[in-house]
Amino acid sequence: MKTKTYKILIDNKPFEHPSQFITGREVKAYVNAPTNYGVWIKVKGPGKDIGVGDDEQIDLAVPGREHFFTGPKTTTEG
Repeated sequence: MKTKTYKILIDNKPFEHPSQFITGREVKAYVNAPTNYGVWIKVKGPGKDIGVGDDEQIDLAVPGREHFFTGPKTTTEG
């Protein structure tokens, strides 16, 4: 029996993840993003993208949870 994989996009690059759950740290590992980068789930439409913590688990079985992007964490202090 073939194991189900989940198709995901990270920084517009396609990957297949072997399990239903993925953490922010695992997302960064796929694209070799620096450890101080953040991870977000791309939200279609005018909604805000969803930040993902390094140890936060994302359920890839939920529709709309397959497009991620990484980048420097921005602060709004000041």
